[in-house]
Amino acid sequence: MQNKVNSALDKVLSNMDNKEEGGPTVSKKGERYTENELMVRLKFFIGVCLALTLIGIVFTVLYSIMFVTQPLNAISPIDQKFFELIIPVATFLCGTLSGIMLAGTGKEAAMAGAKAAADQAAKDAKDKEISKKEG
Repeated sequence: MQNKVNSALDKVLSNMDNKEEGGPTVSKKGERYTENELMVRLKFFIGVCLALTLIGIVFTVLYSIMFVTQPLNAISPIDQKFFELIIPVATFLCGTLSGIMLAGTGKEAAMAGAKAAADQAAKDAKDKEISKKEG
């Protein structure tokens, strides 16, 4: 299992560009990890933890819906409170997980994300303006 994780991390690290820094991208065997290697390992660990938590939440909700007897015309008060609590947690985990997985490592990625957000905001404003004129 450890070899599979290390080989996956090595593939990611070998594909990373290190244009801004002049240092090595991958450490040699027996040396300390580089900053990029530590960041990739941290993102991997956080991603796995959040994904496992989200999977646990989904299966718990599915189990409680499918196999727990409910009143005929309504949901039990305990389950209703449970769903009120679990929906924001699951939404937060999905957003956090996607943010971690999509996060770039350089200025180019940050600038591309900012440009995409600005383009989307301009498009939304234009669509809103058009809908006001029509309606």
